[in-house]
Amino acid sequence: MEHTHQPGFLRKYLFSTDHKTIGFQYTIAGLFMAAVGGFLAYVFRYNLAYPGENIPLFGDLDAQQYNAFVTCHGMIMVFWVAMPILLSGFGNLLIPTMIGTDDMAFPVLNMLSFWVFVLSIIVLLASFFVPGGAFGGGWTLYPPLSANGYVNPEPGFWSQFFTGGSMMILAVALEIIAMLMGGINFIVTTINKRAKGMTAFRIPLVVWFINIATVIFMFSVGPLIAGAVMLLFDITLGTGFYDPARGGDPILFQHLFWFFGHPEVYVLLLPALGVLGEIIPVFSRKPLFAYKTIIYLALISAVLSVVVWAHHQFIAGIDPRMATFFSIGTILISIPFA
Repeated sequence: MEHTHQPGFLRKYLFSTDHKTIGFQYTIAGLFMAAVGGFLAYVFRYNLAYPGENIPLFGDLDAQQYNAFVTCHGMIMVFWVAMPILLSGFGNLLIPTMIGTDDMAFPVLNMLSFWVFVLSIIVLLASFFVPGGAFGGGWTLYPPLSANGYVNPEPGFWSQFFTGGSMMILAVALEIIAMLMGGINFIVTTINKRAKGMTAFRIPLVVWFINIATVIFMFSVGPLIAGAVMLLFDITLGTGFYDPARGGDPILFQHLFWFFGHPEVYVLLLPALGVLGEIIPVFSRKPLFAYKTIIYLALISAVLSVVVWAHHQFIAGIDPRMATFFSIGTILISIPFA
């Protein structure tokens, strides 16, 4: 008679390779960060409503803290709430179950992706406690403010690596690494581990949308990583990638950021639309109308999403001829979504 060994608490709930457990871990971590981001919003909104007054559960808010709280709230809600819940949480919970397989293609990589995500949370929260406090130059990290406006005043070579700005960039990099590891799992699992007979156009809509969102993320995140590394070099090593006085260009960072930033909107939107596309047909007791058309339109919108980024920069002095191109692209991408 064989006896199956039951995994201990750590193996079962913390260092699990089971996709359902990891999906719950991502969701719980996202909800925890939603509470952190929500608290930051409460503090600076209370300050706006009652300037100069003592804030319950916090105390007095100075100008630097106000900037840091607004900045970190924006970052947290995009990178540490929406992405882990909508992409990683739903992806881990739904993809293997809905395509008829037992687990992800790479379970250990899946576990590792979550713990790298936890590390990114630790780095982000630790940035509140370094000298000078958390980064407060806006969640879009625009130079020159992010490059030299919030540098740690402490002297010394190593101290400049432990500024709020440097730690924010490191935290975002770790979060991106975690999402890339999870994304590899989503795509490989969907392609290689589908149940027999599940052709491409029998895959549930939410699985399609999560995978499309993952591909958009993978294609668009590279320029952001490059831009963030150059920004980190400007902060720590004194380079001048974004300094006009040394031949740099601050508008370059805006292009690199928004090349990722705009597709990111669809990375967050598509999984949510996919969930609606599953729930509404079930509770209306009708099959989804135009299933193939919806998928084709989602693919078209995915392609268009990476060619409209500069409509975020019309106020930054963009060439009017390019503004026309990006305006037309923006109008076109509204068609498939409408």
